[in-house]
Amino acid sequence: MIEKKLDVSNYGIYLLSVDKLTDFLKENKIKTKKILEFFQKNHELYLKSLEEGVWLPILPIDSIEYIIKIGENENFDNNWDIVFNIDGFNLEIGNDNSFWVGSTGNLLTFEINDYLGEKKYNSYQTLDGEVLYDSFKFNLESGKYLVNIIGYKRKNKLEYPEANYGYSFEFKKVQEFNGYIDPREDDKYLFNLSKY
Repeated sequence: MIEKKLDVSNYGIYLLSVDKLTDFLKENKIKTKKILEFFQKNHELYLKSLEEGVWLPILPIDSIEYIIKIGENENFDNNWDIVFNIDGFNLEIGNDNSFWVGSTGNLLTFEINDYLGEKKYNSYQTLDGEVLYDSFKFNLESGKYLVNIIGYKRKNKLEYPEANYGYSFEFKKVQEFNGYIDPREDDKYLFNLSKY
């Protein structure tokens, strides 16, 4: 199994269920592939997407590589310190029983075929032959979840290509969402691990 080292080429990461996102786009008659730009220009629908748990944007963060771990079974070892722990974000998993964690750069032009079938990740190769991963797929039973975001920082920084920061996500299943939290409220939330 490859280490889940996510290359962030834009200024953030996202969690989303492709099934839930495509349903939301259809329901709201949104035809664009430029998902990020659409939500930036349509604040009411952006807030509605958070309320319904369509996606969870985590930004702004530095454009570097991060280790990604999901659930209580995948933990960072004692070489890492927890720098924040923020919970209560909505995310709904659709009938595909999975979600993706990726660089927000993927949402500049969202290509649905990159996320369908048996794919477990999306990657690309640099000019010098290094393979970088810009999204990973994780399995999770369909339903509504409150997501806990935990940020980690290495106690002793390592040289590139090692990642010195990471995120883990824990999920608590709920029957319904009661309101929502907007992760873009920068005065409340600081997700950029290099600022700690």
